[in-house]
Amino acid sequence: MQLGLNNRLRLISLLPLVVLFAITSYFTYESFSDYQTAKILQDRLSENKQLNQLVSNISRERGMTVMYLGNASLNTLSSLKRQRDIVDTQSKAYLEDAKENESLHGHSDVRKQCETCADVDSIFRSLVRIKEMRRLVNQQKASFDDIYKKVYGNTQQHAIRLLQSITKDETDTQIRTLSSTYLSLLRAKEFTSSERDFISYALARSKQLKTDELSFWISLIAKSEVIDYKTLRNKELVSTFNKIFEDEDYTELIQDINLERINIISSASSGVYELSSGIWFTMLSEKENIILDAQNTILSAMDKRAQRIQEDALQVFIISLTIWLVSVLLLIVGYFFSTEIASNVKGLETVLNNVAKDTRDSHNHDIDIDLQSASGTSEAYKLLETIIDQTQEDKITAQEASEAKSMFLANMSHEIRTPLNGIVGFTELLKDTGLKEEQQEFVEIIEKSSENLLEIINNILDLSKIESNKLEIEDIIFNPLEEFESAVEVYAVRASEKHIDLGFFIDPELEQAIKGDPTKIKEVIINLLSNAVKFTSSSGVINVNIRKLNSQIL
Repeated sequence: MQLGLNNRLRLISLLPLVVLFAITSYFTYESFSDYQTAKILQDRLSENKQLNQLVSNISRERGMTVMYLGNASLNTLSSLKRQRDIVDTQSKAYLEDAKENESLHGHSDVRKQCETCADVDSIFRSLVRIKEMRRLVNQQKASFDDIYKKVYGNTQQHAIRLLQSITKDETDTQIRTLSSTYLSLLRAKEFTSSERDFISYALARSKQLKTDELSFWISLIAKSEVIDYKTLRNKELVSTFNKIFEDEDYTELIQDINLERINIISSASSGVYELSSGIWFTMLSEKENIILDAQNTILSAMDKRAQRIQEDALQVFIISLTIWLVSVLLLIVGYFFSTEIASNVKGLETVLNNVAKDTRDSHNHDIDIDLQSASGTSEAYKLLETIIDQTQEDKITAQEASEAKSMFLANMSHEIRTPLNGIVGFTELLKDTGLKEEQQEFVEIIEKSSENLLEIINNILDLSKIESNKLEIEDIIFNPLEEFESAVEVYAVRASEKHIDLGFFIDPELEQAIKGDPTKIKEVIINLLSNAVKFTSSSGVINVNIRKLNSQIL
């Protein structure tokens, strides 16, 4: 399959532009996807800040609930109700924001279940179960296991799984490193709250701890102490965490908590504890708040990094979009240019075919030009070569004809001038033979006509010399006053016959002899005067002004 010239031109001109368009389209799409991903990450971080705070308050409500379950005092119930209001307010704000933030959802116009919708619905159902459990707690009909594990515990575990998934698909190294530290703090805070609530119930109820319960508690202690932030490459962030976890107040708090743990373990078999549940709850809550502050710090760092990623992605997207728009513009311009070239080729093909009608090849066959094929293009080249050869031959023929014509004119001029000179000479002799007045007039007419004819022949001879590049310009010294004055005097009589006032002025600087061709210069003056006298009406004025001017030619 052969492509025509037009298609080949389009292929050559448009294929690179199409490739550029495809590449820029891909990078524009990728950069826009990266920008959207960065924006979604930032929105998820903002959402998770709310969820993180909500989880902490749900955990705090669980602790107060189990304390109230262990010791139903009015003060504990009052604090519990205030904490319930805090949880309700935060849960309402979280659910509204999560539902309204469309960038977190995997659906567009058609409402369908997506991952975010499923998570929001799950959190909503968990909060509904918490509200149902509250009524049972108020009626003292709820059990510790239902509160600690099944309702509040499951709600917290589900929310924590959501918090752990914020960077599951993230490829940025810094975000993943920060996320790893965040998850470490998240688990430490969760196990701290679990330890707090578990022991708060035992202290409030003066409950004896069995061996399996002690083992469970010790496992919570071990997990709550695991906080890993040394892998962070951000020295400023590491320094901030060192100030938090190596602070004297935090160290003293941990020492007090460890001391109370020892006292509780020593009294676990009897169930008689010196420490109240309220003090224990306050101590562990203080530790949890410190870890929460560290979490917020790491979330802020992640938010800044996400903002930087989003700005970089937006910049790349703008550059890619600009290049894409330029490629589209080039593609449009290339298309019009290729169309214009194809149109010009078609016009050239028409012209060549018109020329080919009067031209035949070496075998005397008609030539058909088709520039859309390789053979047709080859025929066009052959036609052009034929035309060039014919043009050269015609040029040589024309030159030869011109030379023959010039030679003919020169020969004829010489041949005619010979007898004409004889006529002029004998006319002058005839004038001196004592002719009558009428005969004298006739002889003068013959003499004048002969001179005019001789002048015409001389002009024809000059023309033939010009065409054959043989015209000779004299370079002699002559008196301009005499030569120019004699040329003007030739037409003084004619001007007088037509009652024309002929004025003549010659530059005084021309009194000195000059070098040139006086005959040719006089011919110019005579031609000008001849035309002037011929086309000037009777009683008119002719002024001849001959001046010396400096030449502008260097």
